[in-house]
Amino acid sequence: MKPRIGIFFMLFIVGCVRVMTLDDFLFEPTTVDEYLRHEDLVEWGTRFIIPDSLVEPVVLNSMGNQIYGFYVKGNPDSVANNTVTVLYCHGRSENINRYWVRVEYLWEIGYNIFIFDYQGYGMSEGSPSGEALFSDGREAYDYVRTRSDVDTTKIVLYGWSLGTFVVTYLAADINHPASVILESAIASATVLLRDSGLLNLTGSYVVDADFDNERRIADIGCPLLMMHGRADDYIVFDRHVPLIWEKAVEPKESLWVEEAGHDDIPEILGPVYYDTVIDFIDRHVLN
Repeated sequence: MKPRIGIFFMLFIVGCVRVMTLDDFLFEPTTVDEYLRHEDLVEWGTRFIIPDSLVEPVVLNSMGNQIYGFYVKGNPDSVANNTVTVLYCHGRSENINRYWVRVEYLWEIGYNIFIFDYQGYGMSEGSPSGEALFSDGREAYDYVRTRSDVDTTKIVLYGWSLGTFVVTYLAADINHPASVILESAIASATVLLRDSGLLNLTGSYVVDADFDNERRIADIGCPLLMMHGRADDYIVFDRHVPLIWEKAVEPKESLWVEEAGHDDIPEILGPVYYDTVIDFIDRHVLN
């Protein structure tokens, strides 16, 4: 290939990549006109165990857009006695309906949970973007911390996949929580792009937010629990986990699940999932 032709070819390729946005790469939202309908929850394995009286709809404002969430009072029969509140930041696909089964897991233990949809997800207005995601996280965190019935010394930030970016941002840059749980965490947008074969670009080239768990993890200022499936073929263990884990500071704990993929750690672990979360929070938050 002649040099000039080669240069034009590379500019064409880079130009194609440049117009790609985070929306195309990370976000897969679905919208709904109503949350928590029985027929919409069945496919995700929801057990419908949380009484309606304990579920409080919440509407927040983020960047001028309404975002929707639910504050769920913990199981009153639990020994945890509803003193711990979990801010749950969900993954990249669907909306709150998909993650309601995860709310049930944490509710069974006895924790209060606040889950919210990012802009463009579910009933939330706007469109997903890096800036919007961080704004949504800040508003959700502010809401939880300003509730009169929340013990601000016992807030746990829990992120799954895309939500881990929100959690490390909140913990490192906004306010240190009592503890952080990261499930199926992505090292950074840069690593994810390279995994996908998009040349040797930095994440900032196509991502409009500083999505970098690897950089932020040392600054979260609280105990850390990381869980990751070794069979995860989306966020591959060997290419992501060591980058975060090696930079995390003590106290830190890990649970690497041999047979689990990206989405099924609680289901693969069964009771071990509950025991792990309970033990971690008991030692680092309740004691």
